[in-house]
Amino acid sequence: MPVVVQVFSDYACPYCYLGGIALRNAAAATGAEIVWRAYQLRESGPPKFEPRGERMNAAWGNSIYPMAERLGAKIRQPSHAPLTRLAHEAAAWAQSKHSFDPFHQRLFKALFLEDQDIGQLAVLKQIAWQSGLNPADLETALTEHRMADEVDEDLLIARTYGITMVPSFVIGGHVLAGVQDEAVLIRAIELARDGKLEAETKKLPHLPVNITRN
Repeated sequence: MPVVVQVFSDYACPYCYLGGIALRNAAAATGAEIVWRAYQLRESGPPKFEPRGERMNAAWGNSIYPMAERLGAKIRQPSHAPLTRLAHEAAAWAQSKHSFDPFHQRLFKALFLEDQDIGQLAVLKQIAWQSGLNPADLETALTEHRMADEVDEDLLIARTYGITMVPSFVIGGHVLAGVQDEAVLIRAIELARDGKLEAETKKLPHLPVNITRN
């Protein structure tokens, strides 16, 4: 059986968008299965920092843009920080239609390339149409919160693992918090596949990451 990598991620997080690049490469190299799980950095109210205020401008200039350049990825600083509950429910709906991956990628691109507000129903319906899905069906699912239980389950699992930041990767019961290099993910997946991850986490720094058991 392939190793399962659970990824806790929020669509408003640029590091989640960029961190997915190394993860997909690692999964392709190892045959690992990726399970994306919802996480909400903000559940209500205004953002803590203005999307294009001094604090966020510094973060983008000093960290996010350089990371994107290293990865060869395109990304743009958005003008807003949307609430993502509806986006997570929409992604869960796309999963039920066996179209999660294209919908998932378009959610990130809508915010970080097109500066669209993915907290708005109209934008989510457009993404559904772009993904070959029925926008009217999505509207009904979101209006009736048909996928709320799926998202709530992911949030509960996150609390069970003690997740406090995204992206966070759970491999073999161990948590790797923050963006990880492709080589680190491959190494962790290979160790989990061979049943050696438990032993290696007790002999750091054999794995050059901070791994904690929850």
